[in-house]
Amino acid sequence: MNVVKTLNNNIVLVQDQMGSEKVLFGTGIGFKKKQGDSIDESLISKIFTPNAEEQTGHKIDNFQPEILSVAARIIESGEIILTQKFGTGLLFSLADHLTFSINHIQENDNPIKWEVPHLYYKEYQIGKKALEIVQNEMSVSLLPEEASFIALHFVNAQVDQPNMADTLQITEVIKKIVKSVQTIFDTILDKTTADYSRFITHIRYFIIRQKNSQESLKMDEQIRELIQERYMKSYACGLIIKEMLEKDYQWKISDDELVYLVIHIERITTK
Repeated sequence: MNVVKTLNNNIVLVQDQMGSEKVLFGTGIGFKKKQGDSIDESLISKIFTPNAEEQTGHKIDNFQPEILSVAARIIESGEIILTQKFGTGLLFSLADHLTFSINHIQENDNPIKWEVPHLYYKEYQIGKKALEIVQNEMSVSLLPEEASFIALHFVNAQVDQPNMADTLQITEVIKKIVKSVQTIFDTILDKTTADYSRFITHIRYFIIRQKNSQESLKMDEQIRELIQERYMKSYACGLIIKEMLEKDYQWKISDDELVYLVIHIERITTK
């Protein structure tokens, strides 16, 4: 990999043998490096790779190196919690958010901030950790509510949504579905469990398929009938959610999609 641009001693933009650009982080990795110089790969601590649509070279000029370093630290923390790797899309979106938040510290009355800790428990833990990193690295105290907004960037990155508006709508729908399940079963779901995280992940992709009019999951008809008979309360809950989504969003929920949703409702309420 050869240097395209050095941001500071610890961040460089490089190009690999295939012509793809990457952002590298590592102590001293950019020290006295000029365009065209090779990189000592033993110094690399973190690599961010863009997808095909991202123009890394142009975007990287928009951010202060200190902000990029903090964003990278936050992402590393998030990757451990979520056991998932992220590319430059999250690096730049998070750096953009941090740039604005640090320069415009003010209360945000968006009600979604109160929902995030309950709907996205793991991502919210990343958001709280992010506030500590910003404080330690930049001596800036962001408002506690920023943990929710940072968490949404990780939610957005996991489902590869094109913009935050879609993620906010998905979050609103998830809130309605969770509320329906808790009301019908007269229970409070434990947001800290792995089962709850799997439940939310299924709902998230279920919603994306409806939003994008993607082909539904398929299920054997006999299995579908068996589930309908065996899990009657969960099936009734699924029908209520189906009716709500069709009324509020004009989505057409297939029988197969409904049954898959019923399976997850049964699993989470039984647990």
